[in-house]
Amino acid sequence: MSSFRIELANFRALKRLDWSPEGVCLLSGANGAGKTSAFDALLFLHSAFTYEDDLAFSMLGSVALRHIGSDPEEPVELRITVNDLRWVLRLPMSAQAMKGSYGEELYLGDKLVLRAAMFQNHWMHFDQRFDLDERRACAKVLWDSRDNAWMAPLANFLEGIRIYDSYSMSLVAEPQPNVAASSYLHSSGKNLWAVLAAWKSSPIRFNGQYEWVLAEARKAFPGLVESIEFERGLPYLYGRGAKSVEDSYPPSRAASGLLTGLLHLTAVAGAKPGSLLTFDEMENQLHPHAIRSILAAMRTQAEERGLTILLSTHSPVLLNQFRDVPEQVYVLGHGRDDKPTPAPLTELFDEDWLAHSDLGVLYEQLAFSSPILPRGAR
Repeated sequence: MSSFRIELANFRALKRLDWSPEGVCLLSGANGAGKTSAFDALLFLHSAFTYEDDLAFSMLGSVALRHIGSDPEEPVELRITVNDLRWVLRLPMSAQAMKGSYGEELYLGDKLVLRAAMFQNHWMHFDQRFDLDERRACAKVLWDSRDNAWMAPLANFLEGIRIYDSYSMSLVAEPQPNVAASSYLHSSGKNLWAVLAAWKSSPIRFNGQYEWVLAEARKAFPGLVESIEFERGLPYLYGRGAKSVEDSYPPSRAASGLLTGLLHLTAVAGAKPGSLLTFDEMENQLHPHAIRSILAAMRTQAEERGLTILLSTHSPVLLNQFRDVPEQVYVLGHGRDDKPTPAPLTELFDEDWLAHSDLGVLYEQLAFSSPILPRGAR
């Protein structure tokens, strides 16, 4: 598993962020604290490296990218470190848009390998000078040259980031036939059934991923889904006791929670070993039993395949599942200037005290992630 660190300055709701999560972690904070901004930053880094610049900005929107209240002369800065590789982007932003070409640096350890200053039309690779590519980041140009294998840990990590927030449930509930097959779930979830059909038809090639999703769905939603069959590219679900095709039902008749659970499980099953996934408020539409069951499945996959899975939440039920690992809960907007953002819960509270507390109850009582800061906090 690659170790990674993300650092932000002046990005949307976040004045500063410095975070190095591992395994399955929970990000907590009041509305507006910056949970979605943290995930958006990962999406931007993924898009800026994987796709063309215009698409990266359009996916996120350059309007209001700069943190409100930050110095107008300070750039928006994003840094990601994977093992000993560090990629830095500096965006000269106004309130409405970027004011010129962005700056970029790439380091191998302490060695500066690549540099493009803001507002310049060229970049340097050691002592070689190149014109800026109008469509691609400089690091992407360097990687695409196929002569820099040392970049693989960073490139593979960035390309493997998957951000899941708002699924297109209408497309999941009313699927279209003949959707192109894919090996992993799109961020919108629109290709859920095409992915599952491909996995089911090639169990050896896809290492039993369909079987794993179905087995975990049975645990999370007892009786609702025992099997899924496909006819002319369309899915039909069978619950417990189904004996004929007349007992099947289409996704439009499935419980929303079941569809959400299948989406979460498919996203995890399709992730490449060592990659990063985020789920914004994964508990939405899920019964407490399903939340606990799917979280357990995520933890198993993270351990077995070196995944980093980041969850944001407002759910006391989900928070309670981190009672034994409070160091995996990170808090944004904690009102403590002496602590980094986000701070592990164990740096805000005594660990022995936490061991005897239900985290969900503490959250409900505004002990942390409160929109109301303690008196004297800044």
